[in-house]
Amino acid sequence: MELETLPKIYNQKFYNALHRIEQKVPPIWLMRQAGRYHSHYQNLKTKHTFEELCKIPELICETTMGPIQDFDFDAAILFSDILFPLDYLGMGLAFNPGPEFANPLTEQILNQDKEQSFSDYIKFQIDGLALIRDTLPDNKSLIGFVGAPYTLFKFAQRHPQSNSNLLNDFLPVIEKILEENIDLQFGIDLDILMIFDTEAQHLNLDEFNKNVKPFIEKIAHKYPGKIGYFTKDIDDEKYESLKTIKDLKLTVVGSNQDIFSKLSNTDLSLQGNFPNEYLAIEDIDEFKKHLDNFIKYIKDQDLAKRAGWICSLDHGVLKTTPEHNVKLFIDKIRTEL
Repeated sequence: MELETLPKIYNQKFYNALHRIEQKVPPIWLMRQAGRYHSHYQNLKTKHTFEELCKIPELICETTMGPIQDFDFDAAILFSDILFPLDYLGMGLAFNPGPEFANPLTEQILNQDKEQSFSDYIKFQIDGLALIRDTLPDNKSLIGFVGAPYTLFKFAQRHPQSNSNLLNDFLPVIEKILEENIDLQFGIDLDILMIFDTEAQHLNLDEFNKNVKPFIEKIAHKYPGKIGYFTKDIDDEKYESLKTIKDLKLTVVGSNQDIFSKLSNTDLSLQGNFPNEYLAIEDIDEFKKHLDNFIKYIKDQDLAKRAGWICSLDHGVLKTTPEHNVKLFIDKIRTEL
């Protein structure tokens, strides 16, 4: 009989949180932890463009590793951009400095044959991810990610001539590309892959269940226990809908939520939920006041209520965030719980 191969445990706290094992100190990672607030990133940007940081494997790795080396986060997340699948479609992505598309989303772009396979196109990302895994210490987890189909559709509409009536045609095309992207990322030993869907917050429940949920269900079923889903400030109806996806592992709730009461009523792990605007407060005494209140809130919960929690923000790190706030946030969470 063939023996089952057990998954390798990298960061024990991250593993415990994903498997809802009780622990005093949670794992910590932040979305956009490699970004403009960080001097390491700013130094790289003096020598390289954003596109180079995203497309040269060695720079992907170096950018990703910066916050691990400087802040000792429990997990690294691939440094990349969610919009490369739109570039592959033929929209002509450039960053000046924000994303711009040379070509609108049209039926022709959706139906035209591509000059190269997606796996060849996205090789830079996968090579970068492999370098990160090889470079990361064995006690650090690795997170992959893609943008969600609906959010990519909304980004495509930023070109003023994009056809806004193509959602039903766009979704099956982009979902096939994204599934391949996810398959390729899982060729590397990821702890989890996040699907980022910031625009889904604007959908009503019926639209969410029709245009968003089926893809999340499909991917979660394909990679059970390895998929996380994020939409900004998720409402209760969508959250209840997500909870019915049997194989989904992790989701994120907004900062105006009692995360521990939500943890008690789901099998999911939950990530959050210190407000990113609090982390960006310049006055150190004011910042410490909010952080101390947050720690008191955590300590008031039984350990059983904290099982499944990943300490993070309600969204990504703001570019105005002082680095010493990040260091203090991590230090006090680890030493005072």
